[in-house]
Amino acid sequence: MIDSQLLYELRSIVGESRVSTSRAGAEVYSYDASLAVAVPDATVLPADTDEVAGVVRAATAARVPYVPRGFGTNLSGGSIAAAGGLVIEMSRLNRILEICPEGRYAVVQPGVTNMELQTALAPLGMFYAPDPASQKVATLGGNVGENSGGPHCLKYGVTSNHVLGLTAVLPGGEVIRTGGAALDPPGYDIRGLLIGSEGTLGIVTEVVVRILPSPESVITMLAIYDDNADAARSVSDIIAAGIVPAVGAMRLSIVDALRRV
Repeated sequence: MIDSQLLYELRSIVGESRVSTSRAGAEVYSYDASLAVAVPDATVLPADTDEVAGVVRAATAARVPYVPRGFGTNLSGGSIAAAGGLVIEMSRLNRILEICPEGRYAVVQPGVTNMELQTALAPLGMFYAPDPASQKVATLGGNVGENSGGPHCLKYGVTSNHVLGLTAVLPGGEVIRTGGAALDPPGYDIRGLLIGSEGTLGIVTEVVVRILPSPESVITMLAIYDDNADAARSVSDIIAAGIVPAVGAMRLSIVDALRRV
C-alpha cells in the first residue's frame, strides 16, 4: 500500500490529476501484451526528466517499488508492477526534440512511438531501422527497455545498434547522460548497459538514435519451397554470397504444418 504522505508528494511533483489510485486505473495498467498480471497501487504520469527524477526520489525514500511503462506492447511482462507499488507511465514524454539528417541522428523522448519517428523521418529521406511488429504503438522508451528488433534486424541489427546516447534517471533519482550524437563516444558504455534492462537500472527520459538514408529502391521477392530445410539453405547461400536482405520472413503453410503433426 502507498501511504497518504507519498501520494501528497507525488501530486505536488506532477499535479493532482496526474496521480491515479482508482481501481479502474489500476486495472488498465495491470497487464501488457504478455500473460503476466499484477495490479499497481497507484499510477503517476510525469511530463519531463525533472518530474521523473522527483517521483523516483520520493518512491525510493518511501521504499515503494516502481516500474516504468510505455504503451505495454511488450511480451516479457517488463512493464508489470509485480510487487505492487507505482507504475510510472511515460506517455506524456512524447516529443521529437531534434532531427539532424546531416549528423544522422535524432533526439526523442521515450513516449514517441516508433511509427511517429518513421513518419517524421520519411520526408527527409531517412529512416530508423528497428521496426518491431507493434511499431504503430510501441514507444521508443519501450524499444530501449526491451532491446527490440523486428524484421529489419536481419540486415540492420536491433535497438542497441541504433541508440547513440541516453538520458536516464537512476534509482536514487540522479540524472545521467551517457553517449551522444557521435557513433563511438569515449568512456564506459553505460548506454549499452541500460538498453534491454527493462527499467531495472534506470528510467530513460531521452534517447539519441541513429538514423539512416532510405534505400533508393526496394525489391520484394517471393520463393516457394516444398521443404523448410531447402528454404533455410537458400537463405544461408544468399547471405554467403554477400547479399543481406533488408527483411526476411519464412512462412510455414497450414498444409505443411498439419503434415508434420
